[in-house]
Amino acid sequence: MLKYFPFGKQFDLKMGTSFFKPDDDLIEIDDRYTKEIALKREILTKDHSYYYRSSPQTEAWQWEVVDLVLGDMARSNPLVFNLTKDGDNWNWKNDLTGDNVGFTFGDPSTLPCEPLDWVGRQVQEDLVILSNDANASLVAGQLCFANGFSLDDKFGQPFLTIHAPAPRMIGPTMDAAQKLMDRLPPLRPIWRASWNFKICDELDLTSRHNARYKKEMDAITPTLTTDNIGQKLFIRIERQTLTRLPVSNCILFGIHTYINLLANECADKERADSMLKVLKSTPREMLDYKAISPFENALLTYLAKHTS
Repeated sequence: MLKYFPFGKQFDLKMGTSFFKPDDDLIEIDDRYTKEIALKREILTKDHSYYYRSSPQTEAWQWEVVDLVLGDMARSNPLVFNLTKDGDNWNWKNDLTGDNVGFTFGDPSTLPCEPLDWVGRQVQEDLVILSNDANASLVAGQLCFANGFSLDDKFGQPFLTIHAPAPRMIGPTMDAAQKLMDRLPPLRPIWRASWNFKICDELDLTSRHNARYKKEMDAITPTLTTDNIGQKLFIRIERQTLTRLPVSNCILFGIHTYINLLANECADKERADSMLKVLKSTPREMLDYKAISPFENALLTYLAKHTS
């Protein structure tokens, strides 16, 4: 079952953000960690400039992310992650990947790549830095597992523009999100979960795959029935976090993607019922935006069947 299940009794336009509880982790480790880290590193090796970009002024901000992320991982999972510090001489040991890296904090020449790029290879999350001004622009990021967009599409854009062309109906929600970010205190992260349905379980659905995905969608949609859609459709959940960095006042945006087969989630009748209620109350504009409309009828019929 999915760790996060953001389906209630009806569709909700609100962001649904919550402050972290004391025992919440910024970086989450699950049983797919080793596989997803290997995939991320492979993706970055094949086309680094597509999946990683940074502005020159962000170097100090990237080091803040290194400090925050490694510290969180070492505290949360001390049996597999270890961070030792002797002044600026740091050592990171990751038993899950076999990494044992000594480096000088603040000196990029002691790492094999830029600080954000390097620490991003230690986590399943995509990591993005938003600037510390009113626009909260995307100024650095490692984005390997995005859904329908990429750094090429969004780099340098303000937060509100990043989410275009979202449906007009969520405009007030995005304005509220911007105000929430403006008031976000340092080191008091907030999080939310978003949902979608996909015809594949690929993590990398960046915009370079849009044409291929549409072609596959056009081919598979006519074949989806109440009998087979549970084995062909996947639920994609993103756990999104926002953390204001204490020195630069920039914001770290983290995205951890979870995917599960629809049939697996519908083994729980309550979950099937929640999905049905939310989808039936979702506005047409949003169903189109999420590209659910092509298989909507088969999906609703399938969910209804699994609530009884």
